[in-house]
Amino acid sequence: MPLINTGNLIIISFIFLVSLSFFATAEEKQRPMFGDNDRTKHPELIENDNLFIAQATRTFGTREHASEGYVERGFDLYSNNKLNESMERFNQAWLLDHENPYVYLGFGLLLNKDELSCEATAMLKLAHDKGLKESGFLADYATTSTQCALIKEKNKRTELFNVSNELHNQASQTQNKSLRAYVYHSWAKSYFFQKNFLKSQEMLELSRNLGGTIDTALLELIKEKLMGL
Repeated sequence: MPLINTGNLIIISFIFLVSLSFFATAEEKQRPMFGDNDRTKHPELIENDNLFIAQATRTFGTREHASEGYVERGFDLYSNNKLNESMERFNQAWLLDHENPYVYLGFGLLLNKDELSCEATAMLKLAHDKGLKESGFLADYATTSTQCALIKEKNKRTELFNVSNELHNQASQTQNKSLRAYVYHSWAKSYFFQKNFLKSQEMLELSRNLGGTIDTALLELIKEKLMGL
């Protein structure tokens, strides 16, 4: 029997690492990538970052594993509505591994909570570019792109609607029927905002045929719009 419980040791080390203070303002800690400031211009930041990275790497074995650990903690905090702490953990995960796509997913979710759909879309695009391709993610990325489109000028709005449609199309290729029903329902909402009410109705029917739960308010709105054509 081991004398030391390594699981508890990691937890204790993790708590210690989380407590390390960053040379960042409270505002920077609550912005993705610490506000995307150039940290290399500040020696005190580099020194403290390197200390944190070294300690985290020793605890988790690699920077990549450490980043995964902080992402997991970030999502736990997000689920418990501890959003400020969640952003801090995702920032620390980003510091450890800029290539971790789930870091940018976390940033996107938190920005969506603040109704910053265009900023969230930019983060979800980074997550997608860095390899996140799951159908559920694609549908949520598409929905966020639609929300961003609604506050953009016409040309940019059309571009974002096209992005949303392509993402929904990719997401719909899943073999999971429940997930596909979710994708079609999300796509129906997007088409409604695009004022393509026939396609919106079609997507709701596809979702219903797969056993999806239909938003009756949306269905009634579509019927009203189609009657007015």
